[in-house]
Amino acid sequence: MRPPICHINLAKHFRGGERQTELLVRELAAAGWPQRLIIRAGNPLGSRLEDVALLEQREVSSNPVAAALACRGASLVHAHEARAVYSGWLSSVLFRIPYVLTRRVVNPQKPSGFRERAYRRASAAVAVSQAAAAAMQRQQNFLQPYVVPDASASLSVDSSAVAAIRDRFAGKTLIGHVGALEDATKGQRTLFEVARQAKATREDWQFVLVGDGNDRQAFETETEDLSNVHFEGFVDNVGDYLSAFDLFVFPSVQEAVGSTLLDAMQVGLPIVASRTGGIPEIIVDGRNGVLIEPRDADGFFAAIDVILDDTAERVRLRANNLDDAKKYAADAMAAAYLSIYNTVLG
Repeated sequence: MRPPICHINLAKHFRGGERQTELLVRELAAAGWPQRLIIRAGNPLGSRLEDVALLEQREVSSNPVAAALACRGASLVHAHEARAVYSGWLSSVLFRIPYVLTRRVVNPQKPSGFRERAYRRASAAVAVSQAAAAAMQRQQNFLQPYVVPDASASLSVDSSAVAAIRDRFAGKTLIGHVGALEDATKGQRTLFEVARQAKATREDWQFVLVGDGNDRQAFETETEDLSNVHFEGFVDNVGDYLSAFDLFVFPSVQEAVGSTLLDAMQVGLPIVASRTGGIPEIIVDGRNGVLIEPRDADGFFAAIDVILDDTAERVRLRANNLDDAKKYAADAMAAAYLSIYNTVLG
């Protein structure tokens, strides 16, 4: 059997990047590739992949050295997040293993000679959007990154669970959001401004936020007077919530792509999102959603209001999203990565 592909993801939490790692591992396993997964101890990513054949798992501390050592004997290392890049670099230096890195953010990085050496050592760099590729090249102009878009997750849906969610908010129009609760990047305070406007004029609107994050406690305090804002927390059945929503809103301040948008598209949700980063690469204003400038609460309110009052427009947006989502299948993402792996391995 050929040596495994070694995936490294040292994230603390299971979020969009970890879901993409899961999708890739599953698709490669289905194609018969032996793999090794290196994760931070306790990350749910490991338990989610316990059923995958030809996959060896190793839990390590967050120390990049430990992750690099765990990849010894692999044919190739794939670094899936920032700390893993240093592990990829070390595995290349110590064991002469080629490594590929994927970058999922557009935010600028502080200058670092160490990081530059790590990036220079990469056999291939991948960005999840053209915006992420451009951000990478602004700081590492020696790179020529591939662009491999994220994939929709084909989330499972339980119709009884969807009905139960709808019953909990009976009589309400559900405006949903899924993401890490971190205003600096995800912009949820814009939603709260919209909710304050809706409190007096659109009593049927209910904002449901799925996810957890560093700002959750502050958000709950700030919205104590808003009965139309509900925090659901982290859930495993995201597909049920997306299927229960009437509209999806994504007010990010900065975003490489926002893979949860792909999942919202896959269930045909109308979308109102920020015009920032890589979002306009998948949400085409007027075709499958509406784009608003970040932090423009009035713009978000107006767009939501128009869509929810226009049945024909919701039907049109739904049809376009169902069609556009087909371009972001997990097997297509895996095929793109396999092409890169084969180029690196020669």
